[in-house]
Amino acid sequence: MAEASPAEDLLRNLSLLYVEDDDDIRGQMARFLARRVKTLDVARDGHEGLAAFRAGHHDVVVTDIKMPGMDGLEMAAHIRSDYRDVPIIVITAFSERDYLMRAIELGIDRYVTKPIDPDALVEAIYAGSRGRLQQREFERMRGQMLDILEQTVTALARSIERRDAFTHANQKSVAELAVAIGAEMGLPAAVLDGLRLACLIHDIGNVQVPADILCRAGPLQPVERTLIEGHSAAGADILADVPFPWPVADMVRQHHERLDGSGYPAGLADGGILLEARIMAVADVYDAMTSHRPYRPALSREQAAAELKAGSGSRYDPEVVEACLRVVERLPKDTGGPSTSA
Repeated sequence: MAEASPAEDLLRNLSLLYVEDDDDIRGQMARFLARRVKTLDVARDGHEGLAAFRAGHHDVVVTDIKMPGMDGLEMAAHIRSDYRDVPIIVITAFSERDYLMRAIELGIDRYVTKPIDPDALVEAIYAGSRGRLQQREFERMRGQMLDILEQTVTALARSIERRDAFTHANQKSVAELAVAIGAEMGLPAAVLDGLRLACLIHDIGNVQVPADILCRAGPLQPVERTLIEGHSAAGADILADVPFPWPVADMVRQHHERLDGSGYPAGLADGGILLEARIMAVADVYDAMTSHRPYRPALSREQAAAELKAGSGSRYDPEVVEACLRVVERLPKDTGGPSTSA
């Protein structure tokens, strides 16, 4: 048996939409393509093709241009308005100059001339789809990498839990709230991934603080407070050599910095603080205020919101505070802290 070509291997993994108004051509090409692609849908005109695409989100679209009602290029324009990366291959005649110019303006990926040469069509599909499948594989590998990173970060968080169960719970809830705030602010998913991982280990530096100090109900001595305030820098030092694709160590180092320079460890102010660290700061403060501590009961949601508003623009980024308040306002009324549904 002859070995399959790269084009044949690629086609076997594709879902393809074929749009053609001529019944005979559509039938012949559908039989040809059905033997070569994973999934094939056919449509008789642009309206039917657009409906089929929206239902199936195909990997590639092959369409005739001249069709009654909605032509192939009008359909392609609708598809491209929402899905810029979908390869679209048009079948055209050299005499259709006006259609060809419209196709060029739309950024159509490939052209196949009439009468259709099946081998030329396969090659066009292969050339147009190769980049999309490579991107899909990249996204799959990126997802695997994120899973591994999160598992590693979770393992680090569990090491903290062995010493201080409160810190572990705080890190999880801060991560949920911070990601909800970031999403409310319109941050990209890739940024939210890094923010979540940083929040899950933002207090990892507490490993240097004796457990009896972390859990003490009474007042702290100055040297003990200095030790606790060193946890953000210590955490950043622990993470400094880990090659995260985000500035995780800097987020951890800066999550106790304040806009007016009153924070620690470096007294950074305003633009010197990463946006992710500003988000983490607000999420951390809100979670701390609405959680029970050994030295005080939890504040109500209204009390915590009032405290954030009082510090907005001085200690906390006002845009972040507003986003946080919108997020927590949507939480069920019987909860004070963050939720995965936020």
